[in-house]
Amino acid sequence: MTQAPVTETPERSPLPLVRRPIPLRATQVFLVLATLTAMAYSGGTYWDTAPHVFDDPSVLPRGVEDFVLRCRAGLSFALWLFAILGAHEMGHYIACRRYRIAATWPYFLPAPFFLFGTFGAVIRIRAPIPDRRALFDVAFAGPLAGFVVAVTALAVGVTLAVAVPSDLASQGGHVYSLPWIGGWIAEALRPGETLMMNGTLAAAWAGFLITVLNLFPAGQLDGGHIAYAVSRSFHRWMSVGAIVLAAGTVTFSFATGQPPAYLLWLGVLLWMRNRHPPLWTEQASLGRARTWLAALALLIFVLCFTWFPLRLLD
Repeated sequence: MTQAPVTETPERSPLPLVRRPIPLRATQVFLVLATLTAMAYSGGTYWDTAPHVFDDPSVLPRGVEDFVLRCRAGLSFALWLFAILGAHEMGHYIACRRYRIAATWPYFLPAPFFLFGTFGAVIRIRAPIPDRRALFDVAFAGPLAGFVVAVTALAVGVTLAVAVPSDLASQGGHVYSLPWIGGWIAEALRPGETLMMNGTLAAAWAGFLITVLNLFPAGQLDGGHIAYAVSRSFHRWMSVGAIVLAAGTVTFSFATGQPPAYLLWLGVLLWMRNRHPPLWTEQASLGRARTWLAALALLIFVLCFTWFPLRLLD
């Protein structure tokens, strides 16, 4: 995710360029270590399917040894999810550097005892975006990079997953639904099998969910930046469509007795609506190639989308 500055007068010239990168700060290094630790602990607590060396199902550790054992068990989850988030944010960062736009290194946000162990990551852009093409490249580079790593994690996770009888899987009370692309890859690699979730597969599942949330075409989400790069009017209409989709998904969830996974995100979309800071210049067109890439971004959104990321069983 990126945070862009608001400029009061978008039509200015010349555009100030920042050629020196913003240095990596000690705070960011600390947040990386804290996030990796929190993700490893969450991976060992929620996602590890190997025989547990701890017996207490509580989220809180019983001591230092228990904490270390859980972190060790969740290491694959942590490393893969960190790779997905890191690829996403570095995609934004490298695109900013290409256009000499001042941007910070990623800030990772640890979330101890949370399902994923993190609230994600963000970079802060501290200079105006020059034009539509730069905005598109910066916005699309993140989800594209994260998506590629998530697909890789999925392939590895499916390959390593343990197959279980379908009737045994239905006894767990819930299943983690892979998006369409996840189902296709799983069926291609392990046709007809019901797979037990493992840390790597869980990281891929989380990565797809993070990608689809960021690609909702509204406000200042990555999808919103992409839509704004196409045109202002397209951004307005897509913002409305994103809110309708999220509201419909939440309504459908309540109607079918499933967890409303997009309820919080619906609130985010309603808060953002179609607000977007202006560009330094609004005149330059996106071009045919990037217009096709915008369609690819929409396709990635569809491939990563699932109505019920977490589905309760009857």
